[in-house]
Amino acid sequence: MDITVGDIIAALENWAPPPLAEDWDNVGLQLGSAKKKVKKLAVCLDLNPQTLSQALAFDCLVTHHPLFFKPIKKLSTDAWPGYAVAELLRHDVALVCAHTNLDAARDGVTEVLAQKLKLETEGALVPSPGSELFLVSVYVPKGYEERIRQFLLATEAAVRGQYKACTFTTEGLGSFYPLARANPTQGERERLNLVSESKIEFLAPAFVLPKLLKGLEELHPYEEVPIDFWPVKGKDPRFGLGRIGELPLEYTLLDLAQKMGEILNTKGVYLVGEPHRLVRRVALCAGAGGELWRQALEKGADVYLTAEIKYHQAREAEAAGLALITFGHFESEYLIVPELARYFSAWAKERGCYLEVSVLEEKAPFQGAFA
Repeated sequence: MDITVGDIIAALENWAPPPLAEDWDNVGLQLGSAKKKVKKLAVCLDLNPQTLSQALAFDCLVTHHPLFFKPIKKLSTDAWPGYAVAELLRHDVALVCAHTNLDAARDGVTEVLAQKLKLETEGALVPSPGSELFLVSVYVPKGYEERIRQFLLATEAAVRGQYKACTFTTEGLGSFYPLARANPTQGERERLNLVSESKIEFLAPAFVLPKLLKGLEELHPYEEVPIDFWPVKGKDPRFGLGRIGELPLEYTLLDLAQKMGEILNTKGVYLVGEPHRLVRRVALCAGAGGELWRQALEKGADVYLTAEIKYHQAREAEAAGLALITFGHFESEYLIVPELARYFSAWAKERGCYLEVSVLEEKAPFQGAFA
């Protein structure tokens, strides 16, 4: 079976659904045709001159950072990014990206970093726009309840903390009058029928509703599927920017900073606060998360770890009593690149398809000037 760029996009969106992306972001297909066949796939953090020269040998390139953030008014092939666009088109290389949707996803960028730190996460610092919760009700004939519950186990719906398939079922009588051209599963046409039914209710984040409703409709025995859903207050804490949680033991601020340096293999780690202060409750955001320091403080963090924070943000956090640890943007996010490669390799193998997946060589833009 052939793999297309469209298949690559669908697989990536299964991990990092586009509704989880911030509204200012630009994710998905950046360049090329979704119909193009893919035998060789490359992954990297950024499209830049170093990775571009390697990417030209592949059919498709998946990056974390988008090439295009804002609408393009003009594109000169004599300069970046026009040159990159011309080269990718000339070599027929498709470009796909997953940015803040991959940041916000389960097992996404920040969660990979949290796992390296052995942080027991409780949820996101800022839940995603696409994680608004809906109460879903589906009515099924008696005896059909278990099929619905088993279906929900394979979705992101009906989850509460460490529990899946969290539903509530009530029993009652359903009535319906099938018209002459109806094809009822139970009962007779052109007469009022009463049947024993169950109403199964559960919560679901907004971004899963399209796939969830389609799956329920395919599974349901009725010709007209009775499903209701409406918004409720709150968002699903599993999806969003940043994470908050507890370390398995207390660290001094200095020891935790040194540990981050070891995890990220960098000496470019800085801290704000008393070095010997004990910390355990940690807020974390890979990449540029300086603006989230207030959410970290509100959620009771002892220390906030992020890759980029501005001077005045650091001063305000310091004055508020929140310790900070900061490190390189590239280093904090690069951990997702080998995870992307593993994900696509496993996905292709599961489909029984051939796909050569490679991690491109790249380095951080900032290099230390002194040993």
